[in-house]
Amino acid sequence: MGRSKENRERVMAMLRTHRYLRIGDVVESLGLSEATIRRLFASLEASGDLLRVHGGVRLPEAAALRQDYSFHREAGQQVVEKHAIGVAAAKLLVNGDKIFLDSGTTPLECGMALMARLRAGTLRDVSVVTNSLAFSDSLARVCAVTLTAGRIRPERQDLCGIPAFESIARYHFSAAVLGADGIDGDGVLSSTDEDTAQLARTVVEHSDRVYVLADSRKLGRPSFVSYGRLRRGRVITLVTDAGIPAALLSNWRRRGFEILIAENASNGGNGKSKSESEKAEAEAKA
Repeated sequence: MGRSKENRERVMAMLRTHRYLRIGDVVESLGLSEATIRRLFASLEASGDLLRVHGGVRLPEAAALRQDYSFHREAGQQVVEKHAIGVAAAKLLVNGDKIFLDSGTTPLECGMALMARLRAGTLRDVSVVTNSLAFSDSLARVCAVTLTAGRIRPERQDLCGIPAFESIARYHFSAAVLGADGIDGDGVLSSTDEDTAQLARTVVEHSDRVYVLADSRKLGRPSFVSYGRLRRGRVITLVTDAGIPAALLSNWRRRGFEILIAENASNGGNGKSKSESEKAEAEAKA
């Protein structure tokens, strides 16, 4: 497949997830110039695949109605923060990692950033197991990808159920990237349903390192079904954004939870992330 067609597919995969894309987001994700992205948008608009609007593009109404609302409602929330979290999490992956990549919109951002690293040559020799249907075949173009068994859930764009649990239990992951629908004040991780929670429990049990990605609006409040908790040490690391409430961050830091704050340029950051434990150590040395 030519690079032009591949770029078209990647843009449409991102658009089906987010429903609206800013030019700058696509420039950063694909590593292309703004002029190239504008030409790509014009071509996709001419073929009826998208509509150009102020500052970016969106799906046409007919296409948007065919998308699953539950997944896309979530994708439309905290878009900038989720992108920053995904990029920060992808930087934690190392050469040779055997990775589980969860479904969900923030792990999807991590997967997109993972693809960018693999294309740029800053990461190599990784393999991925995922239950997400949102990647189509895009991730498999840059690394080995195994899709779990399971029952298709259109509302979450993933696979779940006993076949999914059993297939995951066959593996041992050096790194896992999970989402969370809520994290309460004690660091208990939770999801909206038993199937999602059970899958996450299985992944945690079979992983050396676990990165839980959650934007700040999900912090300090529980969801429905728990699947684990933050603990002192580095087995489970929370990757979130700078909107985390100060009191909650202070409490979790005192308890030794490993927290990574993803910064983004639009909020005055430099696009880099820094572990809160590293910040505390720097402050202690000052």
